[in-house]
Amino acid sequence: MGVPLAKTTAIKIFLSHAAADLKLVEAFETLLTKALNITSESIFCSSLEGQGATKGKSFVDQIKDEAIAADAVVALITPAYMESAFCLAELGAAWVLNTNRFPIVVPPNTFEVMQATLLGVVGVKLDNDVAMSQLFEDITIALKLPPARAGVIARAMRSFTGEWPALQGSIGVAKRVDAAIHNQTLAELKSARDAWEASEQDLEHAKAQISALKKTKDPAEVAKVSKAFSETDWEMDLDAAIAEVADVAGEVGGNRVLRLMILDILNKPSAPDLNDDYISRAVEIGVYDTEDKDWIRSSDEMKSLQKGMRKVDAVFEEHAEAAAELKRRGKRANPNDIRFWEEHVGL
Repeated sequence: MGVPLAKTTAIKIFLSHAAADLKLVEAFETLLTKALNITSESIFCSSLEGQGATKGKSFVDQIKDEAIAADAVVALITPAYMESAFCLAELGAAWVLNTNRFPIVVPPNTFEVMQATLLGVVGVKLDNDVAMSQLFEDITIALKLPPARAGVIARAMRSFTGEWPALQGSIGVAKRVDAAIHNQTLAELKSARDAWEASEQDLEHAKAQISALKKTKDPAEVAKVSKAFSETDWEMDLDAAIAEVADVAGEVGGNRVLRLMILDILNKPSAPDLNDDYISRAVEIGVYDTEDKDWIRSSDEMKSLQKGMRKVDAVFEEHAEAAAELKRRGKRANPNDIRFWEEHVGL
């Protein structure tokens, strides 16, 4: 076994990385020293001159020795790291030998495709400043280090963040596709193909309907053909109309105001409590007149509400089956009853 480098301090961090990510490693090592209030001598990093394996010694043996002796292992898991058999072996050994493990997921890698690699250890994303700040705090506590000054850490983080766009551009893309991503892509492709085929069927259906309609000039026959080809779409129309009604709440100050506006349109008592702040928005934008104590039906918001409510009425007029189906489902089907709006809009 090789002889570990002599430690100038009681702390030694093993920085696990891929050699292909040298620019990232250099910038991150600078951030690490400042954020932890340590020197470069406290970090073993095989790619950095003076911090790696001793010349003339077995590289593999010294890597093993340093991993064993390290107080903590910090891993920069990039695409190149994932595709390096040596890096993964190094990571696996460090994970087994060391209790202080701090994996850092480097974009474009994601947590989702690295569950097996992380072996259940919670990691952080390198481009998440909040998570990285917490990581540095966790390392400081785990290694019993004197904490760095907040200002020093903040400057180091700003400096690294400024370099990040260029560093990100230097990180190579993966040459192999993770099985999870491959399977997900195949599933998405199948879903897209199914949707496309369904659209094609709808198009053919519509073409057949148009063709059949062109062959007849009899209104009764046209109605018969239309009925034969049409599908029940009242639910979609009803949902769209109710959504228009619900949208008004955002303009007038909430559902309490919307409920009173609906009551007014239904010619029901709808006087708001002027001592309550909930009505202030409606007064401010000219929906309610405090002097006349009445709703202003000429306002844009009242007009939008009336329009949406008329569309709801139209759905029930055009689709006789709609009310019966809603009742069968145990839902209210009378738009002239405030309870209908309470149920369907959530007033």
